[in-house]
Amino acid sequence: MKEGLGVEERLFRKSDKPSEDYSCNWHYKKSPSYNEFASVVAPGKWCIFVSPAEVDEEWSKIRDAIENDQLMCAKVSTALRSMSRDGHVICVYTRDWADRRDLMRARDVLRSLGFVEELGYKRDIDTRSGKYGLDEWHLRA
Repeated sequence: MKEGLGVEERLFRKSDKPSEDYSCNWHYKKSPSYNEFASVVAPGKWCIFVSPAEVDEEWSKIRDAIENDQLMCAKVSTALRSMSRDGHVICVYTRDWADRRDLMRARDVLRSLGFVEELGYKRDIDTRSGKYGLDEWHLRA
């Protein structure tokens, strides 16, 4: 008879599924054309909040769009990061929060993937400065 996983094996388990990964806080994905050395002027991200039951399926939609060069890059919180929270967050990044056309292009891609509810867009400068609460969102769409 096969014994179950030990506490340490469960606690630090690595998985390709965000809902099951306890080895790190985030999973990351970059598009094939993403250039680490390209100018990222003023990054920001669309934030998608999902339940633990939905995170793997929703992340796979985002991951596929990134692999198809429809989106630049994204990250998703893992089970480890979400342990004391109600769910997961998927952050879909853009290069320049002042480029409204690119923000809306990325938002349109997300809508085409089924993310039709209103989402918040947050500038990285606001995240770094600890801006949360009512004034957290640069844009809602």
